[in-house]
Amino acid sequence: MGAQGFTVTAYVVRRVATGESDLVLSLFTRERGRLDAYARAGRKSRRRFQAGLSPCLLYQGLLVPARRGSLWSLEEMTVARPAQLLVTRPARMVAGQYASELARELCPPEVPEPEVFSVFDAFLVRLDRPPAPTWRDWIRFERDLLSAAGVAPELGCCVACRRAPPGDGWGFSVAAGGLLCPACGRGQSMPVWDPAWNGIESDVSDVSDVSDVSDVSDMSDLLGAWIFTVLNKKLHARGLCRSVFAGPTGW
Repeated sequence: MGAQGFTVTAYVVRRVATGESDLVLSLFTRERGRLDAYARAGRKSRRRFQAGLSPCLLYQGLLVPARRGSLWSLEEMTVARPAQLLVTRPARMVAGQYASELARELCPPEVPEPEVFSVFDAFLVRLDRPPAPTWRDWIRFERDLLSAAGVAPELGCCVACRRAPPGDGWGFSVAAGGLLCPACGRGQSMPVWDPAWNGIESDVSDVSDVSDVSDVSDMSDLLGAWIFTVLNKKLHARGLCRSVFAGPTGW
């Protein structure tokens, strides 16, 4: 890395105002993972920073080493891919900003995470396209992002004896790391796993659309409990995102 800096393909996954017009940003980059940067006049300069450094937009940026401190200095950011539908629909932005928060929390600083970036980028592309996003889109995103980060629960078989496929009487155990069959889960108090959910998070053609599966929001809640355990914190944006998917929303 030379003094001239380097370019990145990035999303703004967090922004904090500081001073009169500056910003401290967390950038999720394809090349170098999560980077924290300082954008001087980031709230004011539209020539150097297009679209106001908005979340959920893919940018190309130039970073240089800071003169002091640990933050990179962000010199410019240009929009690499517009997202007109996403940024003009509040419900889609809620989903996109939750996705940004989850990706930010799963990724350590300055560690390249190309698989996580790919899953995150694909979900934001989906949010920018018709038709309306479904529960299946959201569940698959969370499952794929957790898998890319190496912290996904086991949903395809019993985590203890590897029996498959999941059926009646199975439960989901956060402590065990996923699903437990009736024999391995005997005596344990666990949320029930509905066999109708099998394969919802996978990309297979013979699984019905998740919007047709009863109580699929309960499956989302199981993933929410898992994410809370992995991160050891509650993501408030997830509750907003769940409300968007559960309610009559104008996507």
